[in-house]
Amino acid sequence: MNQLCEKKKMRVIICVVAALIFFGFIFFGYFCPSRMCGLSTKRPTPTNGFKYRDNIGKETIAGSKPRVAAGFKHDSLHRVYDFDEEGGDVMVFLHMQKTGGTYLGKHLVRDLGVSVPCTKTPERKKYNCKNALDREWLFSRYSVGWRCGLHADWTELKDCVERFLDKREEHHKRRYYYITILREPVARYLSEWRHVRRGATWKYAELKCNGREATLDEVPFCYDGDDWEGVTLDEFLSCDSNLANNRQARMLANLTKVGCYNKTFLPQSEREQIILESAKENLKNMAFFGLLEYVQETQYLFENTFNLMFEEDFIQLSETHISNVLLTNTQRQRIIQENYLDVQLYKYAKDLFQQRLNYIKKLDLGRSLVKVSPAEIRETGAKDKNIENSQKQDTVRKTIQLLWSSEQAEKVPLTLSNKIG
Repeated sequence: MNQLCEKKKMRVIICVVAALIFFGFIFFGYFCPSRMCGLSTKRPTPTNGFKYRDNIGKETIAGSKPRVAAGFKHDSLHRVYDFDEEGGDVMVFLHMQKTGGTYLGKHLVRDLGVSVPCTKTPERKKYNCKNALDREWLFSRYSVGWRCGLHADWTELKDCVERFLDKREEHHKRRYYYITILREPVARYLSEWRHVRRGATWKYAELKCNGREATLDEVPFCYDGDDWEGVTLDEFLSCDSNLANNRQARMLANLTKVGCYNKTFLPQSEREQIILESAKENLKNMAFFGLLEYVQETQYLFENTFNLMFEEDFIQLSETHISNVLLTNTQRQRIIQENYLDVQLYKYAKDLFQQRLNYIKKLDLGRSLVKVSPAEIRETGAKDKNIENSQKQDTVRKTIQLLWSSEQAEKVPLTLSNKIG
């Protein structure tokens, strides 16, 4: 009798265990996330985005993040802002010598489609770029002048801009968007040499850092007298204190990290490595940067970054003042050697620039963008310049979108133009 009861108990236990295992498989198979269990036959639901076809007919999921290329995180590529000049946003233009900054700077004050456009002032080369509250929305050479010093660099601007605006206006909350434009180092160096050769100087640049200007012992002049007019390229290359050397890396770096212009503060190799890494980091963190060799792509990226349109198209120049400069191989190698920080920085910038273009292209919802003048913005109050109208597509934008489509982006490298000067 006891044996019979034991057998019945065993059968009950076995049945209960079997039932638990059976229902456990059902539960995990249908309710456990497929990534963990891998047993569910249900298809995962799509993202919150929606399917659409872009301007070249490629179907995409809107709302999903584009795949980020190796080397740059999503935050480094995602540069999309709704720039609000009426709400305390201020664009700060870091203008480095001979990089095309004058070209971009003039477009900013002359034909950028903001709600209250810049107006010409009686003062030479100056524009009034203030919003309806009489507050500056653009900090640049053509709007406020060289208020932080002649061609102020990153270190100077970071220390000066806020203080200057607080003196000019009552203190209020602002959002700063730093922008700049870079240039291929050899072309930029030659352009600066030709500029100095004609008698131009930047000897009044303050070179402020940590609250003081650089001394003549730290940065001695390369010439005696008022200027360096007539200097040969070899003479220009031979001056160790020539600020043209690695200008872009130095002007984009935080110089307080290396003792400012005191070259005895750190060993040379360590100083140069810190300058390069700081310049890369600051460039990556800027709201926007462009490349002179690719001004049409620069315009496309700027307009999609800030949701602002230029009335006029940027034009890529095929020839400039340095187009007829003949270099020996030795001279070219010396320029590269003297500007090797700039060469590395530009390589980094070009890679980041291309990946940001690809990223913006993948974010594009296929809307045809048309140019809206400031007058139209004032009349209609239309803050959003992305107007759907296939018959008014901008030719430049159409070309750039095709060029930077995901299918062609890997096949079309950014090649340098020998004619840029």
